[in-house]
Amino acid sequence: MSVVAVRVTKNKITIGADSILVSGWTQEKDKLAKLNKVKEFLIGDVGDAQEGSLFWLFCKTNTPKDSSVDSFTEFMWLFQSWLRDKTGQETIENEYIIVYDKKVFLIEGFYIREVTDYASIGAGRDFAITTLKLGHSVKEAIKMACELSIYCEEPINIMEVEK
Repeated sequence: MSVVAVRVTKNKITIGADSILVSGWTQEKDKLAKLNKVKEFLIGDVGDAQEGSLFWLFCKTNTPKDSSVDSFTEFMWLFQSWLRDKTGQETIENEYIIVYDKKVFLIEGFYIREVTDYASIGAGRDFAITTLKLGHSVKEAIKMACELSIYCEEPINIMEVEK
């Protein structure tokens, strides 16, 4: 559930997320639930809130060797090992968009790629990607996902990094 979207331009990176949290049949809204700044990372995540919170904790004491796909692959492998040791969870289940060192990485398990234009993850991904492809802003993309997906809700959280 949720949606995270990002756009990379020559001068800045804009990342945004919705705020829905679901437990059973109840939803809450938490503006920092899906997008947060942790040290030098901006982290957008969709999936289990517990895994996302543990990833934020992991990022407080760990960083990739550099800002390459290979380093992020190793970084996520270290997170998976750490997560298994702490919780018994065997695999990374959430999806992430991470802004680090003025680059953006899309992470779906161990499929990791650098984003150079735009991307989205989560239940509202298709609506957000379509809106971004049509040239609209990240905020408009998240808003569209919130309007069309039953799994996305405002308020919208937006963060930017100058390149």
